Amino acid sequence: MKRHLVRSVKYFLMLCVLYVALMWLMNITGATLLTLRDDAAILFGTTRGWLMIAAAVALSAAYPKFGFVTRRVEGDIAEHRRQILSAMEACGYELRGEDDGRMVFRAGPLQRALMLFEDEIVVGQYGQWIEISGLRRMVVRAAIRLEGYMGFIKRDNGLK
Repeated sequence: MKRHLVRSVKYFLMLCVLYVALMWLMNITGATLLTLRDDAAILFGTTRGWLMIAAAVALSAAYPKFGFVTRRVEGDIAEHRRQILSAMEACGYELRGEDDGRMVFRAGPLQRALMLFEDEIVVGQYGQWIEISGLRRMVVRAAIRLEGYMGFIKRDNGLK
């Protein structure tokens, strides 16, 4: 529950920074006739502004539920270790630790900051499946790459 709350707060703060940056950019480029003070007055002084704040809070609260997933790829973590490492490297991740049949990957420093330091991807064995858990966009990319790399191996073994 604590992790869910922390992720929600991080996402809400990111949305706030994005909103302020957009308002500032519109102001300096002349895309709006309003000042930053006027923008703040509209945001906090109108029903529409409060609805936007409520929407940002609701989106932030729901983000940990839809932003993090687990995908499964049929295979064995020991047998396909090289393909897992290659797939994660292609996604910009490095192996940072291994224990109890699990592999923990982290992104590089810039990518970590852009992902609000929620970049950890865990790869483990779950029955006949390799289970990949973490941030949705990175897990999906890694799973697709891993399936492709494992398909190459199956195809090559079939040809020999």
